[in-house]
Amino acid sequence: MPHRFVRRWGGLVAGCLLLGACASTLGREAPRQYALDSMSASCLKNPLYCATVSGREVATGPVQTVGAAVASAAAVGHALSPEMMTSIKAEMEKCADKARTDVLSRLKGTFEGLVPKEAECKAMTVDVQGRSVTWAIRLGLEMHEVALACAHAKLGELGLKFSLKQRYRFNWETKEKSLISPEELAKLLRQGGEELKGTLEPDVVIHMGDPLLVLPVYDFKFRCVSFEKGPEWRRYPVGHRYAGRLQGAIYREAFGPEVHLIGPRKGMFW
Repeated sequence: MPHRFVRRWGGLVAGCLLLGACASTLGREAPRQYALDSMSASCLKNPLYCATVSGREVATGPVQTVGAAVASAAAVGHALSPEMMTSIKAEMEKCADKARTDVLSRLKGTFEGLVPKEAECKAMTVDVQGRSVTWAIRLGLEMHEVALACAHAKLGELGLKFSLKQRYRFNWETKEKSLISPEELAKLLRQGGEELKGTLEPDVVIHMGDPLLVLPVYDFKFRCVSFEKGPEWRRYPVGHRYAGRLQGAIYREAFGPEVHLIGPRKGMFW
């Protein structure tokens, strides 16, 4: 899939994670892109996050659209074995553990303890682009970066076809979805990102060689506090196209039943 390199951390997002799910309220200095649903520009800042097939890029032609029923029917004949599904989930959990451990180890001494307290999560910091964000958001973004790089390596080793941070348009009424290319994504972000509202961007999509023919989906969530609790899907806020609905429920409508939430479970900071 063709793409352009942009500066690291371009297009950070505020909707990434809620405090307790690793997100918080952003300062007034934060750019408009932070208000998007997830890490919209991840694939722009790192080519590893764009659609790949077994670790290689996928060529993208004209925008394709597929109905959920058609995609699900096609995927049935290519379903992964229970053993492979178990292996994939285990590897994704290892990636989440690695992400939390690597990031907090790198920041050792920054917080009062090994992990930040709630007040520290709400405190403001500056990212590598010089933008003001909460520690909750910065940690979530940095952990996502490590987890996605890890997922890219692990899924490539398993010989799977997959996409990372692929953005989809989703028609809630018809259940059809279509791909948004990195070029279109970059253009929409430059225009403020309004047209990206209601689009979906799962972290990891295993597919049949076409990102529209989805098998399982995995989404990473990192808490900033309360590590003893499991990850939780965020609920879309008032005014959103999916207001009141859980992110996971919308993902299942778009991608099918095999949608899995992944958070760290072990590691030196558990």
